[in-house]
Amino acid sequence: MARFLLPKAPGMYDYGADALDGDVDKVAFEEPVPHALELYPPRECFGGGARVSSRNMPSRLRLKGRKRKLLDFDNQYHMLLVSRRFIDLVEDLQKDVQYFPVKCVWHDGSEAGQFFFFFTTVLLDAVNREKTNAKWVPTRRGGQWHPEPSQTFVFDKARIGDVHMWVDPHMPTDGPLVSEALFRRLQDADVRSFYDAPLFEEV
Repeated sequence: MARFLLPKAPGMYDYGADALDGDVDKVAFEEPVPHALELYPPRECFGGGARVSSRNMPSRLRLKGRKRKLLDFDNQYHMLLVSRRFIDLVEDLQKDVQYFPVKCVWHDGSEAGQFFFFFTTVLLDAVNREKTNAKWVPTRRGGQWHPEPSQTFVFDKARIGDVHMWVDPHMPTDGPLVSEALFRRLQDADVRSFYDAPLFEEV
C-alpha cells in the first residue's frame, strides 16, 4: 500500500518564515539532474527525488507568527521542514534520504529549535498502468498523471521493493509517496502534522 505524505497546517494557521541566509530561489538538485526533474527544482518537486545541492540552501529561518510548539513535519518554502525525530523514524526503514540543518528563531531573535530541510533521494515509477484508472496525459517528456476525483492509482509491489519514501517522475509536484509501513510508523509515533491521504492499492 502507498500514500502521499503531505504537510497539514494545524487549525486555521499556516505560518511562514523568512530565510536569513542562502538563496531559496536558487536551491537546485546536484548534477547530473535526472531528466524527469530538469524542469522541477527541489522547491517545485515537493519532497525531492534526487540529491539536492547544499549551495544556496538556507541554514537559518526566522519564523513568523506567535511562539508555539513546532511540528515534526511541516512545510517552508515548499520544502519539507522536519524534526530529528521524523528523520530517525524514516531512517529506520530507509537510508536513501538527505537533510540539511536549519536553525529556527522567533521574531525577537530567541531560539525556536533545530530542524532540517528533508528530501528523499529516490525517484521511482511504481505505478501499475494496467490497473490504474487515473488520467494519463502524454507530454514531450514522457507524460504526466492527472487523476480526476473518482480515479485512483494502483502500485506495483515488486517495483517498490524495500523503498519506503519516493517521488514519482510523472507526479513530481504532488509530493513524496510513502509505504503504508512508514505512514503507520509516523502515525503511531504521533508525528504531526500530515494529511490522512487516500490509500492506494498494491499488486
